[in-house]
This record gives sequence, structure tokens and C-alpha cells, in this order.
Amino acid sequence: MTSFRANGKLLLTSEYVVLNGAKSIATPTKLGQTLNYVEGDKSLYWTAHKNDGSVWIEGFVEKSDNLRQVKNLIIEAMKIARRTEFPRGEVFTKLEFPQEWGWGSSSTLTSLIAQWFNINALELHFKTSNGSGYDVACAMANQPIFYQRLQNNIEITPIKLNQWPTENIYFQYLGQKKESSEAVKDYKKKPVQDIKSFSRLTENIYKATSMKTLIDLVNSHELLMSKHLGQESPLKARFKDFAIGKKSLGAWGGDFALLIIPIPEQVDYLKLQNPGTFFSWDEIIR
Repeated sequence: MTSFRANGKLLLTSEYVVLNGAKSIATPTKLGQTLNYVEGDKSLYWTAHKNDGSVWIEGFVEKSDNLRQVKNLIIEAMKIARRTEFPRGEVFTKLEFPQEWGWGSSSTLTSLIAQWFNINALELHFKTSNGSGYDVACAMANQPIFYQRLQNNIEITPIKLNQWPTENIYFQYLGQKKESSEAVKDYKKKPVQDIKSFSRLTENIYKATSMKTLIDLVNSHELLMSKHLGQESPLKARFKDFAIGKKSLGAWGGDFALLIIPIPEQVDYLKLQNPGTFFSWDEIIR
């Protein structure tokens, strides 16, 4: 049996505009996805497990409609690796996080299949997806990164965020998973704008060392993104009584929120109100 693992992901700045070349801060999460392959004589049988151990999808890859994405990834991986024979045997995958959290069930799968075929994961990603690729970069990273997709190349720079007051940074799942691929399709219909502004904000957020500065910059990012998308921040009403830093992560309106909370009592309240979906920085970030 051969085994592989990939990290989940969170995009901390420049959501959406990373597609247009804005510089972003992204980070791998402690939880990801694993893949175990047992070589055999029969047609490839795939069993995907959720984080609770229950079966999510299963079937013969070459015949099952619900495994079309897997089949497509394997076919493209075979082309890149210059292999002609479809693999045979069994594959078992397992998510380490709840699927609805949006931490990269697809990007971790891309990375796992790339590792299995010993090919470049980003090359496989761009053959099979219209996303920016930051999530696949996180799947392979061991620490936070700057990620920027330019016209002819991808720039990935490992960074440290030790200067941030991470003891005051939290994440809350908002409970309404959005489909990233659909959000990307809708976003690509919009005019390209504000790219330099988001890249500057990313640089300034990265350099921030005080809690007040980071709160101000994070809130400025949320306001600029609200104007950029032409929609109200989903966090405005939810946290209106909290004097905190707050910004949406991922597809707006559903996934996670990043919160910078200076008052311990507010942390205690939110933990109590959101058991199982409210996390400290150290709990989820690699």
C-alpha cells in the first residue's frame, strides 16, 4: 500500500481577486485529506470517506458517474506522467475536516493524485480547474505563503506570520457552505479592477505587528471587497455589536470568517454560542 496526504487551505486576503493576479496570503490548515492505494488486478475501485468515517462516494472509477471528477483527474495525470494504462486496484481517501467547511476537498484530491502519479500538482490543477491554484499550493505547503498568479507564471513565497497577534485571531464557520466553482464563474463575469489596491492591502496586512493596525486593515479589506463585489458584507449584521476585526474568507456569504478579538469576554461568548465551529489560530493553522 502507498499512502499520501495533503493539507487543507484558507485564503486570508484577496479572495476572488487572486484570480486576476492580486497578491494574497494563504495558509495550509492542520487538517486535510489522505489517500491510500492498494495495487490489484481488478478495475480501480474508489472509496471516499468523510471525516466521521462514513462513505461519501464509492464505485468503479471508469464506470461511475459520481466519480467523474476523479476519473478526469486520473486521465489528465496519466497524460502528464506519460502513462497509458489506467491504474488498477483500490483507493481509499479520507477527509480530516467536515466537507461543508470548504477547506479544500477538491484541491487536496488534486494534490493527492499528483503525488500518486509523481507529477506537478499545479500543472494538474490548471489542466482540470478554473480556480487560481492557491488552494493546491497550500495542499503542498508547510507554512503560510504569498500566492500570486501572474500572466505567465505563479509566484509562491513561504512566509511567517509570527509578527501577528495570533493569540487574538479566531475563525468561525458561518454555517452556509458556498460552492466555490459557481462563485468563480459568477465573479469572472465582473470587470477586472482594484487589483493593485488588494495587493497593497495584502502587503500591509502582512507587515502589521499591532492588534489595532491589523484590525483596521482587516476591516478595510472587508469594506473594499464589499464595494468590489457590489454586495454587503455577510459579517456586518452578524457581528454588529462587536468592536473587532472581521473579514470573510472564501466565497462570500457562507464559509469561514476571520476574527480579531481583543476582549476575552467576547471570545468566551462566541465560543459558547458556536460550539464546534469556533477556533483559535493555533487549533487550525499549520
